[in-house]
Amino acid sequence: MITLEELQRSPSAMHDLALHFDFDVSRAARDNAWVKLSPPQPFTVVAGDSSGGVFLAYGDGTIERRPILYASSEGQAGGLACSLAELLGLMTALPRWHDLLKFSGNGDLQEMRRTAGLIGQDGPGDEEQPAAARRLIEALVLPVVADPVKLLHDGVHASVCNVIGEDGLPYASLFGHFKSSDNPFWKRST
Repeated sequence: MITLEELQRSPSAMHDLALHFDFDVSRAARDNAWVKLSPPQPFTVVAGDSSGGVFLAYGDGTIERRPILYASSEGQAGGLACSLAELLGLMTALPRWHDLLKFSGNGDLQEMRRTAGLIGQDGPGDEEQPAAARRLIEALVLPVVADPVKLLHDGVHASVCNVIGEDGLPYASLFGHFKSSDNPFWKRST
């Protein structure tokens, strides 16, 4: 199992994660006083992304064995993985997980599978991403995720913790209401 300290000691892995997967460990040090969890739990911000979202390890125990919650800067939150290693394995298998959730039809697994296929037809948005994924899997000894779509689906559905906004209301689900048929680019290709 990869530890946060091991990850931080690997500049090349941190570079690949930040540049190709928008998982930037250096963003964890930013002011995260706005994060309030329900039910209240201890948490550690392990990384941030370029849009202002954060990845949180919450609960008790070592950071590497805690579940990971993602909170976007747009007011959405949800669980992604059971551990840091599982999250990194998921991200390397599904680098466009944000798009997959956006076009999930409110978290319908079959719709997510259709969307994943259409995203796959788009090819990598980042030509270096497949090579970066291979480097990360090898360097960090990440778990192979047999069914990343189901893992993501189940992780978000199993969320037992949420982020509370400044208005006192819980963040919305990470599942978007759009379906793959709502994307005009995919409509032309189907």
